[in-house]
Amino acid sequence: MYVQDYEVDKPTTHKGYDLNKLTAKELFDKFGLEKGTIDFIGHALALYDSDFYLSQPALELVDRCKLYGESLARYGKSPYLYPLYGLGELPQAFARLAAGTNNQNLVSRLTAVQFMVAPIC
Repeated sequence: MYVQDYEVDKPTTHKGYDLNKLTAKELFDKFGLEKGTIDFIGHALALYDSDFYLSQPALELVDRCKLYGESLARYGKSPYLYPLYGLGELPQAFARLAAGTNNQNLVSRLTAVQFMVAPIC
């Protein structure tokens, strides 16, 4: 609930913690979280690839976790956007967007690219 209610511009939501000075490790300790929970929050929710974030100010961690929660609430089952029928939809979505915005110059440049295939010896 702390992360969900936290707003940078409203000091009443900070609950006495200065996240610019408090490290992520210290914030976790104040809430009494176990190591497995800390690893899950840092790596699965905040998407950190190492434990270096634990020694950094907690503000970025809180922002990342808040973004994860907002995305999950907005998109349903997963906070990550993934095409319904695989990654082949990404170029199609780009082409539709370009066509919908009358960006024919960009589309014509992309379709004019010719790929050279070297013969296999």
